[in-house]
Amino acid sequence: MIDEAHKQGMQVHAYFEKGIKIDKNSPIFDEAIAKRWIVPGVDKTYPEIEHYVLDVEVPEVAQLFKSILVEFVQKYPTIDAVQWDDYLGYHADLPGKVDRTTHLTNFVKQMRDDMKKANPNVSFDLCHHNPYWGKRYFAADWSNWNVDRVFIQTYNDANFNQELVYAEKYEGVAISDEQLYRLKELMNNPKIKSVLVFSSEGKPEETAALVKKFTVNK
Repeated sequence: MIDEAHKQGMQVHAYFEKGIKIDKNSPIFDEAIAKRWIVPGVDKTYPEIEHYVLDVEVPEVAQLFKSILVEFVQKYPTIDAVQWDDYLGYHADLPGKVDRTTHLTNFVKQMRDDMKKANPNVSFDLCHHNPYWGKRYFAADWSNWNVDRVFIQTYNDANFNQELVYAEKYEGVAISDEQLYRLKELMNNPKIKSVLVFSSEGKPEETAALVKKFTVNK
């Protein structure tokens, strides 16, 4: 797939969408509970599913993620990028007044460094909330993570214009397929370098068809 995409002038990005979160269907859920790899409480950032967040302060957890990422970029040496999102973070509603910002920053920087040593040609990308919201509500001070490219999530349509101000300063913007009506204005905005489209219903073929509909002859 990577070879064919490159022949077509396309990049291939690996989406590490779950970040450091797992749920009860995860293959390591029982082991994580038994070994106390999970921070206390349930993450209900998205009410439709209960997530549990792995504690990157636990050396085994940190090493697991570093090893997975290094193995991946070595196994697929011509992949163009890996991308993480807001699941790389600790929601502020988790129990207790615990500031995990510094530990998360150190973890991500080390993970990125390990990846770059294994394969310096792969871009370490991030799709996250704006820098204020990321740090304030997710302990994600990503402006200090040394990531290569950042895409700002603008899924909250009510705050779209405010989020766009941030997106214009970075690599681009991320919208859902329910916001495709905004594609025209984004494509006509010279400050927006790129647009990521998230398939909210998990049907990428249908989303791709909609994108084509909204972009043809625009």
